[in-house]
Amino acid sequence: MNTSRSESLGQRIRNAGKLASGERAVADYLQRHPEEAAISSAAKLGEVTGTSDATVIRTARKLGFDGLNDLKRSLVDHLARRRNPAQVLDDRVQRLRPGHGVLQPVIDAGLTLLGDVPALIDSTDWTRAVATLNDAEHVWTYGIGPSAAIADHLALSLRRAGKPADSWTATGFRLADELLRLQPAHAVVVIAPLRVFREIGIVLDHAHRIGARSVLLTEATDEAGETRADTVLPLPDSTEGAANELIAPLTILHALVLELVAAARTSAVEQYQRLNELRTEIAGTDLDISRLPEGP
Repeated sequence: MNTSRSESLGQRIRNAGKLASGERAVADYLQRHPEEAAISSAAKLGEVTGTSDATVIRTARKLGFDGLNDLKRSLVDHLARRRNPAQVLDDRVQRLRPGHGVLQPVIDAGLTLLGDVPALIDSTDWTRAVATLNDAEHVWTYGIGPSAAIADHLALSLRRAGKPADSWTATGFRLADELLRLQPAHAVVVIAPLRVFREIGIVLDHAHRIGARSVLLTEATDEAGETRADTVLPLPDSTEGAANELIAPLTILHALVLELVAAARTSAVEQYQRLNELRTEIAGTDLDISRLPEGP
């Protein structure tokens, strides 16, 4: 094997250099469907990627694996790690070099993680996600645990841009009350970086059942395939580096908001102006307007 076992699949793909079109199709499938790939034969992988078993094996070796079985073992290890947050944290710490500082490795890992995003998100899926938010009368955002902060932030950003939006962060029975507010003309954005928990599946099922559109952001694309999400935006693998799993969804959702702002720039700017006026009224002073220094 010519690649370190500590490297993620995304890192292996980047380090492999230029891949032929068939090899690229196989590599993209491995990133988007790791669970299916982990249990598929070379012939099956060739079939679903429109290539051949020989191309699959050649791609595995180009990515630094000894062969297909070595690749599949790596995928199984990756899937198991994603389901164990304690292991993810321990792995992240072990990859840091004691005495050499933590900040720079974390920044480097974050940049690497974001670098994987363009190859993962299909332009058609992106356009569909933008249209889902743009066409909705109201957008609901949902996240559990740490993702709840991202859901709150997205709803706030959408409101500031002029799009009616609110967040859900409840689990258990309280979630049922929230779901009663969902209407067919609404949309739901769900942030589930590492796992698609039961509540997330219920939110997406309910949206589908009443005719509301939905967008799901997740690394667990294998689990996403079992939901009724209208659009899935795959997130890059964050379990094999020092970067936090919320970096990619926060960046992607910020880009989605900017897409909406760009499509309705005048109204969005007016909304922010109203926000500033209300802040000034509340503060009783020109809170957000600093006096510039006078020239010489």
